[in-house]
Amino acid sequence: MSMDKKQLKPRLYFIDFARSIAIIMMLEGHFTGAALANSYRDSSNWIFSFWHNLHGLTSPLFFTTSGLIFVYLLTGTSPEIAYLKNDRVRKGFKRVAELLFWGYLIQLSFFTLGKDIYYGSEWHLDWFYAFHVLQSIGVGIFLLLVLFGLKKLIKVGAMHWYYLVSALSILVAYAFLKDYIKHDEIQISHGNAPSYWPQGFPKVIQNMFYGPFSDFGMLRYSSYVLLGGVIGSLVRTYEKHSKQAWFGLSFVTLGLCLNLFIQPVLHGLDGLIESTGMIGHSVLELDATHFVRFGQVLILLGTLMFLDGRVNINFPRFLKMGQNTFPIYIIHVIILYGGIFGFGLVPYAFNRDLDPYSSAGISALAVLFFFLMTQYIEPLEAFYHRILVALKIRKPRPTS
Repeated sequence: MSMDKKQLKPRLYFIDFARSIAIIMMLEGHFTGAALANSYRDSSNWIFSFWHNLHGLTSPLFFTTSGLIFVYLLTGTSPEIAYLKNDRVRKGFKRVAELLFWGYLIQLSFFTLGKDIYYGSEWHLDWFYAFHVLQSIGVGIFLLLVLFGLKKLIKVGAMHWYYLVSALSILVAYAFLKDYIKHDEIQISHGNAPSYWPQGFPKVIQNMFYGPFSDFGMLRYSSYVLLGGVIGSLVRTYEKHSKQAWFGLSFVTLGLCLNLFIQPVLHGLDGLIESTGMIGHSVLELDATHFVRFGQVLILLGTLMFLDGRVNINFPRFLKMGQNTFPIYIIHVIILYGGIFGFGLVPYAFNRDLDPYSSAGISALAVLFFFLMTQYIEPLEAFYHRILVALKIRKPRPTS
């Protein structure tokens, strides 16, 4: 998410360029996905198949770049500053609170609640407890901050190793959870009730892992934020080499290796672990798609790093999209899905009932709208700041 964008150095234009690509992909995917009729969703059609596969890269790219820029800025602070006195740390925890606050707020529907009150219906708030994009990024940033504090306490090793080991540990846990979900879905297909995990916990907790509304579960998507932290720490550590060709090409090469070899590697690891009797069947291979997507993110970022050292990719108006992903995401949820108010383009204007040309036109208009919005974002930021001041989340800005 956009944090302290004014302090970004020119050489980091590739980060905002990647985030601009991610937010445009998100807008296009969500608006097209909400408008395109089911009759056109034919996986045998190469155009739809390409679009669907490309749309699947959006979240990994979005989450990874969020962790990347956050850690790059965090690790740029003086190591002599005490943890809780570090301005980046304090702002980071405030950002976590904002992400969780807005993440749940935009899931409200005052229209639905009003109808329940008017008709005297029983309130069902399961949808409010959904764990979605902003919450998952918030948890990811929280983990980045905790691990930064742990490294400061232990004072051993480089920061990126802490993030890498943590991300891999979470992915191992996610593989076992995915195996659990796969078997539970088989039971559901046989007519049994879902067995959400952790069993017996409130739905607001279950949704963080595996619940009725776990669209962006914590284990899977927060790991992308941690992996982005690995890249951010590496970029900071080898900052003086970042414009050299080998630096960007190293990320491209690693990304290609993940795409080509990760599945057989994980399959081999599963076989090795099975031979010890620790597990009875393959589990780690279930993470293959996760690593493949991360590899594709590395290819894109590495390519942009390479270009950033050779051509000018500083297009201020385009980069401003990537610098304002937070407000774009919130406003698009309100407009498209009726977040907070309960009135959105879905289902009142369209609801998977349009042809491809109309869907593409709607997506193009949406991207244009948010592009223009970011060019005049300052008044909106001032309004948002006043809201936070009123809620006692921020202090008033000093007047000169």
